[in-house]
Amino acid sequence: MEEKEVKKEEGKELEKELEELKKREKELEEKVKKLENVAKNSNLRVAELQREIEYLKERYRRDLEEQRKYCYEKFAYDLLEVMDNFERALEFARKSQDVKSLILGIEMIYSEMKKIFEKYGIREIQIEGKEFDPYVAEAVERVETKEAPPNTVVRVIRKGYFIHDKVLRPARVAVAVPPEEEEEEREEIT
Repeated sequence: MEEKEVKKEEGKELEKELEELKKREKELEEKVKKLENVAKNSNLRVAELQREIEYLKERYRRDLEEQRKYCYEKFAYDLLEVMDNFERALEFARKSQDVKSLILGIEMIYSEMKKIFEKYGIREIQIEGKEFDPYVAEAVERVETKEAPPNTVVRVIRKGYFIHDKVLRPARVAVAVPPEEEEEEREEIT
């Protein structure tokens, strides 16, 4: 009988172990289901976020395109005032023979244009009389002179402009060079 009891006890232990394993299996299956739901929800959220990112990219592209297209709208509006003044000056000039008034009108328009440029950070490059700087000017002419040190800007042929701290258009300038006679004398001496 002892053998039967041992077998019975072993059977009970096995049943108990089997029940615990079934219980553990159920718990693990529940965890797997929960994790599958989390993964499914995460995948849906990722897809939703990807759609949102694509939408934002497209919106950013459209906004950037619109910004490029209309970025100078305020500047153009201010220039329209100058254009109106030019038209009035031309109309007056056609009707009148008063050259002094015409010159005065043009000077006023020029002053108005300079104010608009200043408002938008556009300013003239002041380079005449200074050492030539290839970053802000383009040398288009050489002038032999003793009156200015070599490599000095002696004349501005076309004004250059900055827009804030960037060169908008380089100046075209004439640069001083020593007269040839002196160069030949220096070469002979050395």
